[in-house]
Formats: sequence, C-alpha cells, structure tokens
Amino acid sequence: MYSLKLKCRLITPMFMAGADGRTPELRPSEFKGMIRWWWRAIKAEDDIEKLKTEEAKIFGGTGKGEGKSKVKIRILYNIAHDKVGRNLKDEYRLKRSFDKKIKTLDGKDADIGYLLYSTIFRDFLKDGFGFEILLESFDEFAFNNTVASLWAAIYLGGFGTRARRGGGNIAIESAEPHNIEGINFYCNAKNVDELCDWLKKELKTVKRLLPANTSNSKYTIIKNGTILLFEPRNAWQDALNFIGEKYKNFRKDKRTEIFKTPAFGMPVMHHHFRMIPYKNAKERLSKRWAYPVIFKVIKGHNNTYFPLIIFLNPGGVNLIGKENKINKGRNNTEKFESSILKDFKTTLSATKEVML
Repeated sequence: MYSLKLKCRLITPMFMAGADGRTPELRPSEFKGMIRWWWRAIKAEDDIEKLKTEEAKIFGGTGKGEGKSKVKIRILYNIAHDKVGRNLKDEYRLKRSFDKKIKTLDGKDADIGYLLYSTIFRDFLKDGFGFEILLESFDEFAFNNTVASLWAAIYLGGFGTRARRGGGNIAIESAEPHNIEGINFYCNAKNVDELCDWLKKELKTVKRLLPANTSNSKYTIIKNGTILLFEPRNAWQDALNFIGEKYKNFRKDKRTEIFKTPAFGMPVMHHHFRMIPYKNAKERLSKRWAYPVIFKVIKGHNNTYFPLIIFLNPGGVNLIGKENKINKGRNNTEKFESSILKDFKTTLSATKEVML
C-alpha cells in the first residue's frame, strides 16, 4: 500500500463547519473536493468528457461503472475548546469599522476584514490548530496524482470558506515518508529568493507527476498563471492586511466598471440584479464562477509569513448575464473580458514572480 501522512498546522483561521453549518469541523469530503479541483486545474483537459472519465478513475464517481475512489483520505484531529474562535474581530482584536460616508472598511485591520468579510462573525478554528492528513491507496498512479494535487491545494490555495481570500491556509510540520516521488511538503524558506526557488522545484515535480494535456480554454487552470511573491511579515495578520489593502484599493478604483469586475469571480451581487456566467446569449454556464485570483500566506522558517497573490489562467466564460433579482429575468448579456486582471497585476510590485 502507498501512504502519506502529513502533520499540519493552521496558519490562518479556517472556516469549515459540520452538518449544522455552524460547528467547526474538518470534513474529509471538503478536503477531497479541493484536491479534485486542483487536479482538474493542473490537468488542463479540453475534452471535458475525457476529463470526467479520468477523474472518476482516480477519485470515484456516481456515474455508471465509475465506482469508488482509489485513494482513501482521512483527517485525524481533536478540537480543543481553546482552538475554537467565536468572532474573528474580537478574538484577534482586529481594528476595523465600516465608514458609512465613503461606504468602505476603515482601520488598521480593515483589509483582513475585506478579504474575510463574510466570515467575520462565524465560528472558526484558530491559527495554531494541529491535525493530520492521511492518504492511502493500492494504486500507484492514483496515489501520485492525489499527492501532486494535494501539494497544489496546500501551497496554491487553502481549505474551507474564503480559501481563495486567505482563509484555511496551512503549514506542513512533517511528512511520512519525507519524500514522495520527489515532492517535498515542508517549506523552510528564510527569504523570498529561497521561497521562489523552492516553489519552482516543487512545481516541476508536481507537473511531472500530473502533466497538463493541452492549452485549455474551457475552465480555470494553472497553466500560464503567475505567483507573485512579496517580502515576508512577522504574523499572518500583517501578511493578509498587506495583500488585502492592494486588492481593496484596486476594487474601489474600479467599482464603476461593473461588467469587468466579474472577472474576479461570480456571482456579483448588486442591489437589484446579479451577474453570473453565461455560455451563450440564452444558456447559463453556471450560477458560480470561481475566483482566478488567490490571496495566500505561506509560512517559512520560524515566524516568517510570506504574502502571495496567485493569478490562475481563467477560461470557460464567454458572456456575463445580468439577471434581475426581483423577477428572475435576464436583462442582457455582455462579453466577458479578463483585462481587469491584467490591470490589477500591473499595480502590484512583487519581489519575485513564479510562472505556473
């Protein structure tokens, strides 16, 4: 049997709940769902039916003949009372408030609030909470694909609600075995140069284990994306505030360009209408479209927290549908364009860049 055991620790608050939607709980299904998402993002397959077939062979599915997953994922943990937070603002004494005059968040920690706004008053697991991820499989191919996708989920994203906005970021304290097919899960970078080199090396191994098929344009992928690295901070709060401020200020400057901002993710909710992705003038693509920009913190040596902004390669959306929320009717569609993502990137002065 092939196996991997990761000893993990939260470095930013995680918002993941049980069946009641409130009580903090680590759900293996959510971890598996995130691993599958990154598998698809790395795979970059234009043939969607082929993609689904290959995915089901590894992770299982409900379709005819698809069967069970070839990889077993377990999350081992015990939640102590002191590791559960009830209110993010009070727990970390965040200094933020809403300025009604200018309709924006204000205060030293306003930018954490901007990134994590929908979770501010939710129960959560605090940074420092420890748990273990255990992968097991009798199939070498499925196991290697899952390991590569798990690395991407950890170091390019996060877990739980607001995972793309800095929530649920984790650090790996140890791995058993230490090296799986050349992948190193432990980051000990002391500076941006070391982190840049480490990411390049590990990404090369991930792509070797899970090679991309084509230059995909039908859904969001990592191919031709970019990781922007910035100088480290001494705490996760400082790291999130730093990148959150850049995002908040840019969105504030672009608030009138309502048919461009959906490139950051949909649905976009306005007072009387919402905007969601459309495949053509009459057909919805989905009710949602995931953010292609990810705000992230990676913990390096000792208390070194690196802020990252990751630009994935968006795809799959042709049109934006503007739907009236009152009568549920579609008012009109506009051409989807991602130029605003390039505009945002030009406002950022990164210390280093890593091509995906």
